[in-house]
Amino acid sequence: MRERSQRDGGELVSADHVSVKRWLDGTKPHPRTCQLIAAVLGELLGRPVGLEEIGFGGAGESTSDDIGLEYPEEIAHSLVALGAITELELRTPQRVAPLSVVPEAWSGLLVRWLTDSDAEGSRPPSEPRSITLVDVEAVREATAMFSSFDYKYGGGRPKSLVASFLDQEILPNIRHVSPQDAVGREYFREVAALTRLAGWTAYDTGAHGLAQRYLTQAFRLAKAAGDKALCGRILAGMSHQANFLGHFQRAVDLARAAYKGANGYATPTTMALFHAMEARALASLGRKEDVTAALLTAERWHCQGIRENDPEWIHYFDEAELHAEFAHCFRDLGDAELANHHAAASIAASESTYVRSLSFCRTVLATSHLQGGNLEEALDVARSVVETAAKLKSFRVISYLDDFRGRLGGHAGDPLVKEFLDFASIHLPSKNLPVSGRLVVA
Repeated sequence: MRERSQRDGGELVSADHVSVKRWLDGTKPHPRTCQLIAAVLGELLGRPVGLEEIGFGGAGESTSDDIGLEYPEEIAHSLVALGAITELELRTPQRVAPLSVVPEAWSGLLVRWLTDSDAEGSRPPSEPRSITLVDVEAVREATAMFSSFDYKYGGGRPKSLVASFLDQEILPNIRHVSPQDAVGREYFREVAALTRLAGWTAYDTGAHGLAQRYLTQAFRLAKAAGDKALCGRILAGMSHQANFLGHFQRAVDLARAAYKGANGYATPTTMALFHAMEARALASLGRKEDVTAALLTAERWHCQGIRENDPEWIHYFDEAELHAEFAHCFRDLGDAELANHHAAASIAASESTYVRSLSFCRTVLATSHLQGGNLEEALDVARSVVETAAKLKSFRVISYLDDFRGRLGGHAGDPLVKEFLDFASIHLPSKNLPVSGRLVVA
């Protein structure tokens, strides 16, 4: 307890034998001390320990929002944090929604990423067990299966399945595995990719605080595995989320950290993604020249990519996805002609698997038609997105459509617009719709 209180940067807790006896006799300590007791017991047991379980229910509950935001020195602490996150999602879902995004946590993570040693200094597990390549392959295949669900049906369908797999199949085993040996390192890499997916599905459903926490711990697991390319991929995902939430400069910083830290380790296709994320955030800031430079860099990297050399988690970033990034950027810069060109090219090159991505791009295409003064074409395309969105469980697709509806304000009296708005209100979910414009979480 003394060591933990020092690591947390707060006041040193004495935790002498007299204090411990008082606690055992039923005296409830200070709320911070209650949290420390639960954290230390959780580390020793290798699973989350709640305050209710140790008789301190109601003490210090306000600190639950801090779960999973810190970068733990010891990988064992990251596993405890991951267990606590899945506990919140699966067993106390009513407490997930209030989790807030903490932008400063992204900045702290970047400092660790760019200054930490590459050596993993974590202690070996106290009860080591062997892990096999079959275990590694099982996690890889689970990630591929859940990713397919995510692409086709939106994050809302696989979200709880991913959390359950982490809870039931991963967490009971990984605390006995060391990332120091070859197979253990592969296992950590695959678990990091699966945890990244848990964060992405949470992001897609609008659970942004939960997503930030999953992605933070996914980054820590990838760091333990020594996979700088995957670390960069996770930072790029954080950039994507930060940009969506309106934290544009932080999104730029996260994307730049991704390609600076992973250069020399990531494949060309992966480097293209990092520069595309930088371009997307720069477009939100209206920095046209910088956007052009970032997009051209992304295109150059993408042309060098060889699919057979890419990790599976970047296979989705094909020619269609690159065109989609161009389209998003030009939409945000107000260049209707280029946005229209790249959106149409993306749609033409897209595979049918990527239903959600097609919905995003079709909405961008509709917006480009609207920006170009082609109202009827814009509404026709947007109507097709509404029909698809009604079957998806994706907060982000609804958000894109809401942004499009917000842009129709100048045509409010047009009968075609009224007909479209009526159609959308009938077919889209009526609850938990995002407000028009960008979502900003302080």
